[in-house]
Amino acid sequence: MRVLIKFCVMTGALFLSAFPVLAGEWREGAPSTTRQAFSASALLGDEIYVAGGAGISTPQSSFEAYDMIGDIWRSMPALPKGVQQAAMATVNGRLYLSGGYHAESRGPDNATFWMFDPSIGFWVQGPDMPGPRAWHQMVGVEGKVYVVGGVGSHPDRVFVFDPGTDSWETMTSRFPAARSALALIVKGGDVIALGGRLTNGTATSRVDILDLRTGKWRSGPALPEPRAGLGATVLDDEVHVVGGEQVSPPRTFSDHYVLDADGVRWTQAEPLNTPRHGSAVAASGGRLFVVGGATGPGVYTVFTVSDLVSIYQP
Repeated sequence: MRVLIKFCVMTGALFLSAFPVLAGEWREGAPSTTRQAFSASALLGDEIYVAGGAGISTPQSSFEAYDMIGDIWRSMPALPKGVQQAAMATVNGRLYLSGGYHAESRGPDNATFWMFDPSIGFWVQGPDMPGPRAWHQMVGVEGKVYVVGGVGSHPDRVFVFDPGTDSWETMTSRFPAARSALALIVKGGDVIALGGRLTNGTATSRVDILDLRTGKWRSGPALPEPRAGLGATVLDDEVHVVGGEQVSPPRTFSDHYVLDADGVRWTQAEPLNTPRHGSAVAASGGRLFVVGGATGPGVYTVFTVSDLVSIYQP
């Protein structure tokens, strides 16, 4: 096992940290038919669904599914309107898409909410979110959809959609250190928010955990480095974080970090072959998948959008 020694700044203190580099390797899967970054994505069964994304002149309306077992892409019914920096989640076999930007001018962000049932094959508009959001994230857990972070109306508020009642509510507990371009995952009874961009424009290493049993937030172990536009998922009860960007100075990351099953210690794993941010990330069958993204940070994003599918085997 190799060991990387590096200096890190975390919670204002400088310390020396040793990160063992975990064994594992990356390989490339079938490239996507549409280059994708700032897309909305969700896992349903053994497929990653990817919707919309950044375009040079206008947001994309593409909608595709990647079969992680067969390494095959298939086209799906296009979105009702092109969108980027939206969010998508799965609940009870259906896909839900919210918010984002409909114009390359990045305004105004919107509160629209759509549902897609693969067995029916078309998009149905649902009730708007309580407020507009973009650059947010969304997860489905315990039969409900949770919207966290982003920019827009009151980004410190967590919106919850109940498909059973077709209605929204706003949680009492506010999201600590509201931020956009974060990663959001579910592990056990917790919703975990990782990294992102604070309202002052700087990337953060914060990790905040929402306990769905109590409805309260608590702090988690900070990321080894601040970043926004990162991807995250749970693989074999461990949290994997890949890629990301920072705007000042401009940088795109290839780093790959793993938080142990106890949620205590970060370890470094094999980095991506190609640095990128704004990717779709999911895990299935003991493997980690990173789809699309952009290799250039900030304003270079739309000119460096990727069709890569990278597959990590621990």
